Amino acid sequence: MATPIVANPAVRPMPKRRSPGEHGVLDGDMIEKAAAQAAAEVLGPPEDPDDVPFLDESMLPEVVTELVATSDEQRDQLGRLATRVESLDEAFQALEESLTERVNLARPSRWTWEFLTQDETAQLWRETRWFVDYLIRRYPLISEVSIPPCWYRHSVAVDELSDLYAAWREAYCSSSRPSTAMTAWRDRWLWPALNRLATYATWRECKETRRHVEPAARQDLTDDDFDRFVEANIAKRPRARSGVMPWPTKPSGKEGSVRGGIASARADARLAE
Repeated sequence: MATPIVANPAVRPMPKRRSPGEHGVLDGDMIEKAAAQAAAEVLGPPEDPDDVPFLDESMLPEVVTELVATSDEQRDQLGRLATRVESLDEAFQALEESLTERVNLARPSRWTWEFLTQDETAQLWRETRWFVDYLIRRYPLISEVSIPPCWYRHSVAVDELSDLYAAWREAYCSSSRPSTAMTAWRDRWLWPALNRLATYATWRECKETRRHVEPAARQDLTDDDFDRFVEANIAKRPRARSGVMPWPTKPSGKEGSVRGGIASARADARLAE
C-alpha cells in the first residue's frame, strides 16, 4: 500500500495496481502515470521511490486540464524565445553586414568622386556646397586662408572640402552626447585643411581678380611608356615568394632551426656580396 498524502484532501491512498475493470474505460497505468506526474510537480519527488502518490480517478480530468495548461504556457514561452532568437539573429546579420561594409576595400564610398553615379554626384555636390557656404558664414576667414567663390572649379579644393565636410558630419551628427571630437574637428581637420588649400589650391589669382582664373601650371597625365615599363619590372620578379629574408627568422622546432640557420647564412652571404 502507498503512503497517503494528508496535505491534499483530493489525494488518498490507492493500490499501486488495479485491474482495468475497476476503472471502467480508463487504463490503470495511464491513471497512475498522470497522477504521479501531477503529484511530483506539486509535492516534489518522494524520498522513497515506492511511495508514489495516487490521485482519485475523479480528479483525473482536472489533472489533465492542468497539464494541458502547463503545456500551452511552455509553448508560449518557446514562441517568445524563438522571436527573441530571430530578433537577435537579424541584429547579428545587420552588424555583420555593417562590419563587412567597413572592411570592404573594393567598394568605393559615397565620398569617392571618381566612382560616383549621376545621382550620387548630384547629392554630394549639394551637400558640399551647403557645407562650404556654412563654413564661410560661420568662420569669417582672413584672406590668406579664405575660400573664393569659384572653389568648385579647383579639384584639389573639392576633395579637401568634401572630406572636411565628412569629418564634420562624423563629429557633429553621429551622437548628441558632448564629445572632444567637436574640438578635434577644428584643431585636427579644419585649420590644417585651410592651410593646405592656401598652399596647393592655386587660387591666388582668383582671389586677386575676384573671378576664376585657370592655373598656369598644368600637369600631364601618365605617359604612354607606362605599360612597357611595368611589364619589364614584372618580368624581373620571381614567380614565387622566397623564404629567405635578410633578417633572422624564428625557428620552428629542430628542423626549423637547421633551415633557419641555413637561410640566415645565405642571407648573410648575400649581404656580404
